[in-house]
Amino acid sequence: MNIFLLLGIVCGLVFLLSMQIEKRSIFNGMFLTLSLLLFLGSGLAVVTTGPVSRYDHLILILYFLFALMLLLFLLFVIGYVIRNTWKLIRKEGRKRNNFFSLLASLGMFSFLLLIPTTFLTIEPLAITITIYIGFYGFLFLSFLVSSILYRYNRPYYNQHYIVILGAGLLRGKKVSPILASRLERGIYFYTMQKKVAPPPRIIVTGGRGEDEIISEAEAMKAYLVHRHIPPQSIIIEDRARNTYENFLYTKKIIPDHQKVVFVTNHFHVFRSSLIAKQLSMAAEGIGSPTAWYFQPNAYTREFIAVLAMNKKTHLLLFSCFLLLLAYFYFS
Repeated sequence: MNIFLLLGIVCGLVFLLSMQIEKRSIFNGMFLTLSLLLFLGSGLAVVTTGPVSRYDHLILILYFLFALMLLLFLLFVIGYVIRNTWKLIRKEGRKRNNFFSLLASLGMFSFLLLIPTTFLTIEPLAITITIYIGFYGFLFLSFLVSSILYRYNRPYYNQHYIVILGAGLLRGKKVSPILASRLERGIYFYTMQKKVAPPPRIIVTGGRGEDEIISEAEAMKAYLVHRHIPPQSIIIEDRARNTYENFLYTKKIIPDHQKVVFVTNHFHVFRSSLIAKQLSMAAEGIGSPTAWYFQPNAYTREFIAVLAMNKKTHLLLFSCFLLLLAYFYFS
C-alpha cells in the first residue's frame, strides 16, 4: 500500500467521522477533497513506479485524458463565469459585489498559467506564488464541497421554530424574488410539519435599511399572512442588519432547548450555519432555490465572507507570503 492510498483512506475516515460530529464545518469539504486527490495520486504513483505494463500505459492515457478534460472544464468555467458576470451586471447593475466571481475566474486563469511556468523554471518565487494561490483554490473548492454537502441536510419535521432570514426589499417595501424564495421554503416546511406534528412558530428576522420604507420582517410577515399562515404563529424580529444579527437577536427570542431550523437561499445556508455555530445556536439550515445566473457570484461572495470570519489567520498567512516573496525577490 503506497503512502498516497494510506493517507487517502485516513482522510476519508476523518471526513466520515467529522460529518457525524459536526455538519457545520468546512473541514468536511477539506477532508473529502483531500481524500479524493490522494486517491488519484495513489493511482498515478502505482503506474509510474516499477516495471510499466500495457495496463499501466492504458491507465496513464486515462489519467492524461482526465487531466485534459479537467483543463478544458476549468477553461469552460472561466468563460462561463465571465459571460455570467456580464448577465448579472445587466440584470443587477454595476455593483462592486457583482464583480467577485469575475475576479475569482481571473485568479483561476492566472493559476493555470503559473503551473507550467513553475514546472519549467523551478524558480522559488514562482513556486511560492503558485502554492499560495493553489492553497486558496483548494480552500474555495473545499468550501463549495462543504456547501453542497450541507445543502442535502434534511431536518426532521419536529421543530419548535422556523427562522426565516431577511433580504433586501424592492422599492423599499416589496418582497424580492430571493426573499420570496426563502419564505416559500419556510411555508413548505411549516405545511409539511403541520401534517405530522404540531406546527412550529415562524420568526421573520430583518431590520429596515436606509432605503427601505418598512422593515424586512414586516414585509415578510405580510407575505406569510397573505399565504394563509396564521398571524399568531409569526414572530417579528426587526432589528437585525446582517446575518450575524439575525441569529444574535432570534437567539434571545427562542427559549433554551428548543429545536430550530433556519431558512435562507442555498448559496447562503452553509455560511449561515457557521454563524449559528459561532453563536452556540443549535439550528439546522435548509436552503431555497436561486436564479442560476446569480449563483457563481453569490458563492464567491460567500467564500470571501467566510475568509473574513477568520481574517486574522488569513492576514497572517498573507504577511508570511509577502515576506517569502521579498526574500526570494531580493536574495
